[in-house]
Amino acid sequence: MKSKTAPWGIILTALCICLLSSCNSPKWTETKQEGYNLIIQKGGPGLGYSPESGISILHDNGYAFKDLNRNGHLDIYEDWRRPVEDRVADLAEQLSMEDIAGLMLYSSHQALHSPELNEVQMNFLKDDGVRHVLITAVESPETAARWNNAAQAFVEGLGFGIPCNNSSDPRHSSRADAEFNAGGGGKISMWPGSLGMCATFSPEIMRQFAEIASVEYRALGFTTSLYPMVDVGTDPRWMRFCYTMGEGTKLATDMARAYCDGFQTSEDSAEICN
Repeated sequence: MKSKTAPWGIILTALCICLLSSCNSPKWTETKQEGYNLIIQKGGPGLGYSPESGISILHDNGYAFKDLNRNGHLDIYEDWRRPVEDRVADLAEQLSMEDIAGLMLYSSHQALHSPELNEVQMNFLKDDGVRHVLITAVESPETAARWNNAAQAFVEGLGFGIPCNNSSDPRHSSRADAEFNAGGGGKISMWPGSLGMCATFSPEIMRQFAEIASVEYRALGFTTSLYPMVDVGTDPRWMRFCYTMGEGTKLATDMARAYCDGFQTSEDSAEICN
């Protein structure tokens, strides 16, 4: 008795249908959070976006992408699968001279006393195209985090959806004129200043500090740290001497390297960026 086998054409067709179905099926889920939506995808980065910013989510090969310029097309700079160099080149080619000028500017000093953007902040973000924001003081960690969320949601709906790069001076060192008071109203972990850290003669302690500070900065919405000073401190009369890593070139080098390693090195899932 002959066995019945399916023709190869039918088998290949079935396999192709299965593969196409697998490729096009969503690899992500979306949930509503407080003030934003969060997309988690298998094999891809998490995406957060504001439903009030006006952007939509594009789909390709089962993955999700943010339509940051709201043109209904997946641009190269919006495709997190592409190399960073290609994405940067694609975005730069689309920017006008006015856009580029705005990205080269820094805001004036901003003190965050409210989680909402004020009129001045909205003006320099929208009208001037500024995206580098200098934070000098914060009312509380919660205020800083909520202000950052509001700022990112606001600029997400402008132009090409370029996010804010918020920066801050030191927030972890204590103040000499206010015992047990966090510098700058931080209410976060307290450490010695740069010169005090160098007094430990331990790059490992500096690295541990930087790892902790990096997590806290990201939670506050800060993506750039404007310290420490890597200048060699040779004159104690200099007002910024205390922000340096001392007069020893070898120790200052080791401490600066440890700081950068701790602040900038990402591990595990944190290495994935969009």
